[in-house]
Amino acid sequence: MNIRTKSKAKKGIVCAAVLCLAALQVTSASPVQALGAPDISISTASSLVDEIKTTIAYGLTQKEFIYTDQAGKRLTCFTMEYNPQQAGVTLAAGTPHDGTKIGLATVRDQASAAVQNGKQVVAAINADMYNMSTGDPWGVVVKDGAEIHSYAPVRTWWKFFGVKKDGYPIYGDRQTYEANKGNIQQALGIHSILVDGGIVVNTDLTATLAPRNAVGVRSDNSVFFLLADGRKDPYSHGLTLQQTAQLMKDLGAVWAGNLDGGGSSTLMTRTPGETALTVKNHPSDGWERAVANSWLFLANPKPDGVFVSAALTPYDKTYSPKSIVPITAKGLDFSGAPTALPKSGLSWALSDFSFGSIDQNGVFSSNGQEGQVQVQLWYNGRIVGSTYVEIATPDNYVSVGTVSPNAGKDAGLTATYQGREVILTMNKSNW
Repeated sequence: MNIRTKSKAKKGIVCAAVLCLAALQVTSASPVQALGAPDISISTASSLVDEIKTTIAYGLTQKEFIYTDQAGKRLTCFTMEYNPQQAGVTLAAGTPHDGTKIGLATVRDQASAAVQNGKQVVAAINADMYNMSTGDPWGVVVKDGAEIHSYAPVRTWWKFFGVKKDGYPIYGDRQTYEANKGNIQQALGIHSILVDGGIVVNTDLTATLAPRNAVGVRSDNSVFFLLADGRKDPYSHGLTLQQTAQLMKDLGAVWAGNLDGGGSSTLMTRTPGETALTVKNHPSDGWERAVANSWLFLANPKPDGVFVSAALTPYDKTYSPKSIVPITAKGLDFSGAPTALPKSGLSWALSDFSFGSIDQNGVFSSNGQEGQVQVQLWYNGRIVGSTYVEIATPDNYVSVGTVSPNAGKDAGLTATYQGREVILTMNKSNW
């Protein structure tokens, strides 16, 4: 059954600022926004619980989507998507110390080393499988146009994914690699092919559920990486390789390859308004595992410190009726880097004042009306930031535990509405 959800997903708008640069109008980096009309269709889903879209940098979008499968299990997944035609983001091979020697380092440390070398890293995800004792990758490593690790002698069947010198993706087997080696700028190993020619070709039909990573290419040459959390019930159940392959096809891949998953699965991104990268998923080991290599997303527009838009928080949150919700704003420049908010000229508004009121400090006061309302930040006659707040009476209560993977047994009362956690500000007896 092919599910395209509507009513259970939150509504949202693209909150992007526009500026004139070199006599051309270009869209700025957008802050986080709640779900608008769902743009994913998952054949194995029974319902889509939520989808959150975040513009990490110009041309780079992170999506977090939560769905329940047809067995009623909950899955939490992330994608990182960019199109090389936009030239806003480039991929680079991450390695320990950002160097050419084989070893082990967390994704965080690999990204930090690249930043110290002057690279503007805005996101990072683990890549190839490897020898966990030595850090020797199972596949090829090409970094900045130079091969620093060739195919392992015992794994000549290993595949690869990379980008050419023009920034466009290239992928395939060893024969393809050898024929194009001189034109490859970055490349890392791939365990197996999941989708080819738009058809699922995965041959591993084992029923093992685990965190999964994959990379895919769409027909327009846009590239996306998937991370599906797992081993964290009820937060996220995990996927088999066959389910991963089907999901990659559902997300539009004409080609997709399997990356290292399990406890290695780690995604880090720069939250809009912040400077440091933070881990977005929940590694199944409970900590960040040291890995052989990673894919780094580098932002091309350099920060200029000129205010363009604002990231508003909280985002994509559901509250009980009559809640008081403080909204905060952080300024962004065109590159998506943090910058100061204007000292004057900012004002707050609601898309529909029948839901309550908002003061000029950004504090929203719900009057009890249920539904979704957009909180807007205005500057010089235009919206520069927005977020949706949902007001809902919970339809389910859990007295012990939570959908959050890090909460303990003393988490207390947890309430949800259509699968989304409700932030409670009143006792249940008051409803």
